[in-house]
Amino acid sequence: MSKQNVAQEILDFNKNAVKESFEALNTISNQAAKAANQILDATPNVPEEGKKAVNMFFKENEKGLSSQRKFVESGLEIDWTSPNASAKGLEAIETLYNSAFSQVDSLQKETSELLKKATEQLPKEAKPVVDFWNGTLNSNYQSFQNFVTQNFALARKVMGDLAAEAPKADKKAATK
Repeated sequence: MSKQNVAQEILDFNKNAVKESFEALNTISNQAAKAANQILDATPNVPEEGKKAVNMFFKENEKGLSSQRKFVESGLEIDWTSPNASAKGLEAIETLYNSAFSQVDSLQKETSELLKKATEQLPKEAKPVVDFWNGTLNSNYQSFQNFVTQNFALARKVMGDLAAEAPKADKKAATK
C-alpha cells in the first residue's frame, strides 16, 4: 500500500469519525432539549421567560455545533502540504470565531428582552445589581471580541509579511 493510499485512508477515517461524532452530539443535544422541555412543562412554577431561555439555549447550541462541524470538516479538506495551508487554516478558524461572535450577538439581543421581563418581578433594589452584572458581562465580551479580532488581523499581517520575505530568502540562498 502506497503512502498516498494510507494517507487517504487516514483522512477518510477522520472524516467519518467527525461525521459520526457530530451526529452523536446532535442526538444527545436533541434528547437533552426534549427532556428539559418535558421537565419544564411538568413544573408549573417556571416562568415563561425561563422556558424561553432554555429553548433559546438549545437552539443556539445547535447552531454552534453546526458551525463547529463546518469548521472541523473544512480543516480536513485543507491540503496541509501546500504553501498557503496556514493562511487557509487561519481563514477557517476566523470563520468559526466570526460565526460564534454572531451567535453571541443574537443571543445577547434575545436575552436582553427576557432579562427585562425577569427583572420586573424583582424588588427595585435588585434591578441595579442585575443591570450592572449584565453590563459588565457584555462589556467583557466586547473586550474579548475586540482582542480576538485584533489578533486575527495581526496574524494575517504576519503571514503576509512572511510570504513577502520568503522569495527574498530563497534568492539569497540560491546566489550563495
